[in-house]
Amino acid sequence: MSNYSKTTNFGAKDTLPSGDSNKIIRGSEFDTEFDAIAVASATKSNLASPTFTGTVTVPNITVTGNVVASLGSADTVTIDGGTY
Repeated sequence: MSNYSKTTNFGAKDTLPSGDSNKIIRGSEFDTEFDAIAVASATKSNLASPTFTGTVTVPNITVTGNVVASLGSADTVTIDGGTY
């Protein structure tokens, strides 16, 4: 899972004087920026029906309704109202 980090400060380019070559926005800057956004969004979980691999740590959780946990191909644990 990757977090997005801005690579180019496009706003700072606005403050540069006219004619300064650093004021120009280059295609390579856009490519780098959009690639970083694409990687970050592709490696995050979806809000609806997220899927995780590895160990997931949740510090605090409140659940309303039933929780069903699949442990393997045939093993299932259902936690309902605090009993299991």
